[in-house]
Amino acid sequence: MELITDEGIEGLSVIPIGDPISVAAIIERKLKKLVIGEDPFNSERIWHKMYLELFRDRKGSAIRAISAVDIALWDIKGKALNLPLYKLLGGYRDKVPCYASVGYYRKGKGVQELVNEMVSYVDKGFKALKMRIGGASLREDLERVKAVREAVGDDIALMVDANHAYTVPEAIKAGKKFEKYEIYWFEDPVWPDDYSGLAKVADALDVPIATGELEFLRYGFKELIAHGSADILLIDATVVGGISEWIKVANMASAWNIPIAPHWEQEVHMHLAAAFPNVLWLEFFPREDGIRLEDRLYKEYFEPVQGVLKLSDKPGLGLELDRESLKKNRI
Repeated sequence: MELITDEGIEGLSVIPIGDPISVAAIIERKLKKLVIGEDPFNSERIWHKMYLELFRDRKGSAIRAISAVDIALWDIKGKALNLPLYKLLGGYRDKVPCYASVGYYRKGKGVQELVNEMVSYVDKGFKALKMRIGGASLREDLERVKAVREAVGDDIALMVDANHAYTVPEAIKAGKKFEKYEIYWFEDPVWPDDYSGLAKVADALDVPIATGELEFLRYGFKELIAHGSADILLIDATVVGGISEWIKVANMASAWNIPIAPHWEQEVHMHLAAAFPNVLWLEFFPREDGIRLEDRLYKEYFEPVQGVLKLSDKPGLGLELDRESLKKNRI
């Protein structure tokens, strides 16, 4: 979405996951009237106005709609002050370590093809990789993980992402078998709302449990923390309630000494990863993998060098829409 001030400053945001039609409808019917005429620097007040309008629908598309508006407001603030967002937020560092979020299941992609893919990112300098599990039998996934670990060596951080594929007993069984391959984290082993189930998995395993990418608001993350459901919190600004809410969750995690890692939308999250010291890694999706539609929307493409992304000094998010590409991909 685009949010334009009376001075012509354009704030951008994108909500990549979920139903874009419902998000757009909520913005148009419910939130637009609350934002028009407001000062974008009063983003906290605007956030609360939007939340009070939508709190009866306080998960899903309603919070994604708030997220879209809030991210655009922060983009405007950075541009108005001629500051990149990460400096506006505190500027802890100007380079962030990235992990290559790859290793997807693909038709015709066997173990050797997977190994070749993962090794190619080590050759590009990435010190951390994530691959998908849970879409095949446990025997097959163990073969895949074993082959990747042997190919990339012991010095590469290897994360596995189950995308909520397992029951609690299945996750514990799988996790114990994966542990011998020195897994850096086990992501989303069970259903995202099963706080007690996640806690059982976390208690049973030595490998850290990472989750939170589909969690909404600080209140949802409070439950994850209170139940002991996660060793690492994965926070997504496009899901949780925007940058304003992401900041609150990051600070809450810091108070509990829980490390965090942003999920998806690297163009937004690189700024947050650079601004907060408790961020471990930035999730990075290589453009050649073809996973994200967002790669078609922006003129800019920020690419890590030797697994490290240098932040731009362009104001705000530092993004400009590719309007020709946008026309071709408009719904």
